[in-house]
Amino acid sequence: THKLVNACASLFSIRFTVRLASLSNKVHRSNYSPECRGMACQPAPIQGCAVLNDEIREKIVKQLEYYFSDLNLTRDKFLREKIKSGFGWVDIDVLLTFKKLRSLTENKEDIADAILNSASPLLEVHKDGTLVRRCREHPLPANSEEVWKKTDERTVFVKGFPLTISIDELLEFFGQFGQCIDVYMRRRKKKFIGSVFATFATKDEADAFLARDSVKLEEQKLMRAPKQTHHALRLLEDAKFEALAVCSKELKFVPGCLMRVTGIDKATKWKTLKEALTPYAEVAFVDYCRSEGEAVLRFVEKGSARAVLAKLEEQGERLSIDGQSVTANALEGGEEVEYWKKLAAIKQKLRGRRGRSRSKSVQSGKKRKIEKTSA
Repeated sequence: THKLVNACASLFSIRFTVRLASLSNKVHRSNYSPECRGMACQPAPIQGCAVLNDEIREKIVKQLEYYFSDLNLTRDKFLREKIKSGFGWVDIDVLLTFKKLRSLTENKEDIADAILNSASPLLEVHKDGTLVRRCREHPLPANSEEVWKKTDERTVFVKGFPLTISIDELLEFFGQFGQCIDVYMRRRKKKFIGSVFATFATKDEADAFLARDSVKLEEQKLMRAPKQTHHALRLLEDAKFEALAVCSKELKFVPGCLMRVTGIDKATKWKTLKEALTPYAEVAFVDYCRSEGEAVLRFVEKGSARAVLAKLEEQGERLSIDGQSVTANALEGGEEVEYWKKLAAIKQKLRGRRGRSRSKSVQSGKKRKIEKTSA
C-alpha cells in the first residue's frame, strides 16, 4: 500500500512539473515577437513610441499656443475653468484629451520637452514637467463685448473652398497673407460647407487681404467679405424671411398663380396692390418689396396669373395702381419653380424655429412641475 501511494505521488509530481514548465515556456515566448522564435530573442518593440522630430515639436507648441491664446480662451469655457481651478496651471493629461493634440503625441514628456525647447513667449512648463500655463506676462483675456468686437474687426469671411480641404491646409493658405491665428470651418450637420471665418493677428492684415484684387485657390476664385458685413447680410436675410412668411399655414404648390408687378410707386401699400388685383382674381398673398418698387402676387386658383393678364388685354388697358401705370407678367418655368422653392425653405426654417421655442416651453413646464412636486 505504501509503495502504491508513493508511486502515485511521484507520478503526480512529474505531471505537475511538466505542466508548469509548459506554461512557463508559453509565457516566455509571448513576450517576444514571432520572428524571434528559434534564435537569440530580443523583446518586441513597443508600438506607437517614436522619437519626435523638430516638425512635430513645432506643431505641438503651435497647437498649445492656440489653446492658450486670447481668441480661444474667450470662448473655451472648459479650458478657462481648468486654468482658474489650477491657479493658472493645467495638467498635461487634460490637454491630451483634446483630439488635435493627441493626434500629434500621447506622451506627456514629449509635450513638456517641446515647450522647453521652444522660444514660445506664451507657454511655461512646471518644474515637475506635468503642468502647463500661460506666462505671467500674459494674463487671462477679459471675455467682454469689446474684446469680441476687436476680434471681429480682424476676422474675414471667405467662401469657395473645396469640401475636402483640411484645417492645416487652410492655415497654410491664409499664412501667405499674414499671421493667421485661427480658422473656423463652418459646418452643417457636421459636414464642411466650403466657407470659413479666418482671424488675422492685426486689423491691417485683414484689411490688406480684403483689398486684394482677387484671391484664388487652385484657379478657384474665392468670395471675401468682412465678418461684420457677412453677419449684417444674414440679419437682412432673416428679416426678409420673416416678412415673406406671413402666408398660409399649409403651403401647397399651385401652378400658374404667380404674377410679378414692377414699376410700383414706393408710397404704395401692399393692401392697395391686393385691392387693385382682387376684381380680376382672388389674391392669397402679396410679397412686396417697397424699396425696389416690385411685388409678387400669389392668387388662390391655378392659372390665375395668365387669366388676369388676358382680361387686361381684352380691356385694352395696362394695369394701373395708385394712378401709376405698372408692368405685370406671369412667373413661369424656372422662375416659378425657384420662387416656390424659396417659399418652401422659408416655411421649413420657421417651422424649425417654432419647434425649438415649443421644446423650450415644454422643458420649462416640466421644470415648474418638478418644482411644485418637490415643494
